[in-house]
Amino acid sequence: MSSIGVPSVAEIQNMAPGDLEALARELDAQRRTIEARIATLVHRVGEAGAHLVDRHRTPKAWGRAARNWSSGEAGRFVHTGAMLHTFPSAAELASRGGLGVAQMHVLGRLVANPRVGEHLADGETTLVEAAVSCGFDDFVSVVTSWEQTADADGAHRSHERAHHNRNASAGVVGEQCFLDAHGGVPAGVQIKAILDAYSQTEWHADWEAGVAVHGDSMCPGLMARTDAQRRFDALLAIFLKAASMERDSTGSGCTVNLVVGLDTLQHHLEKALGGHPQPLDPNNPLHRCETGDGVPLDPYDMLAAATTGHVRRVVLDSAGVVVDFGRRQRLFTGPLREAVLLHSRRCIWPGCHRPASQCDADHLLPWATAGPSATQNGGPMCGYHNRWKATSYRTWRDPNGHWHHYRPDGTEIGWRAAQPPAHTHSGATTATPSSRQPDGATAS
Repeated sequence: MSSIGVPSVAEIQNMAPGDLEALARELDAQRRTIEARIATLVHRVGEAGAHLVDRHRTPKAWGRAARNWSSGEAGRFVHTGAMLHTFPSAAELASRGGLGVAQMHVLGRLVANPRVGEHLADGETTLVEAAVSCGFDDFVSVVTSWEQTADADGAHRSHERAHHNRNASAGVVGEQCFLDAHGGVPAGVQIKAILDAYSQTEWHADWEAGVAVHGDSMCPGLMARTDAQRRFDALLAIFLKAASMERDSTGSGCTVNLVVGLDTLQHHLEKALGGHPQPLDPNNPLHRCETGDGVPLDPYDMLAAATTGHVRRVVLDSAGVVVDFGRRQRLFTGPLREAVLLHSRRCIWPGCHRPASQCDADHLLPWATAGPSATQNGGPMCGYHNRWKATSYRTWRDPNGHWHHYRPDGTEIGWRAAQPPAHTHSGATTATPSSRQPDGATAS
């Protein structure tokens, strides 16, 4: 394996973005290959019983002794080695640098769950393909959803335990106050949505106050409070508002979308009513139950939470796509906007982790160039990247539902640049990048 030199800062400053990403891919491919080799070695040490020669109890202990690994690091090699042995397709990909290190670790933890063992052979194709084709956060959601479906009883017990052990406490120590709380996912996603909404209100208040003082020179660096300070003040505002409201008030009006496949909804409704439906297939991507931002939910919690004022159930059809409402308008608003935001769990710009619920509904093909305000021509994009995209960058979604972004010079941004091209198909929003007009400043 040849060594790849790392350029100096001055050399990096003179490199094209595409060339810099290509160098990072080469270095990461070597890292992936070495990670897979070490994990395979650890697994084979266990199979051969070689760790017992020096009286190490486990291959994990052998690794700690042989290479001074931390306990967590040694454990990851053990799990990853077992995964590569279980999934031959993953081992083949990893041997040539085609499988990410973080993805190996996620699959390793999954394979280590003894309650999903009987489903692993059938799930190999689904899981390994997701590791290669999905962004990391979406891949984690796929694995979590698969595991929850394959180990429904275990997942349900975990959710029940989190709800049963819910707790909250507040105290004052010296000059500081402390608030600590933990509980189940349904309550957590509502709390987070409300806190985010109040925090955004505090942000706008700071911005408007800054504009009044600094005028056109106002920028986020001149805002009176930090994000952390605004979150705390937002939390205080929530408490104060709650204290002044009647018990039957609906609160802030924030709504959390719970996304669930139709088969999954019918399955758990039947089960909740005492029926005995056939188990769900964990390899079916429509057998999902999660928030609009991709947080997996216990289906029983979904059924209960959907009756509350702050939660709305969104049922996917058999094709797993959001319907086009047929609205002819300049902006995505109302139900049409929410449908667009459900196309991705987060901002579609590569590397951005802003939840979709905090994004703009963006036109992929701009309104000014005949781009329709239809769900297939939209996707969630945070305000920062929405404005940046308007500077001659282009975005499209391929037939597999994956997002691609191109610089003004035509090179693709991010890790998908090294992926095989998707098949071309018709439609203004899914044309090949070369046939698209650059997005202009009139994009939403």
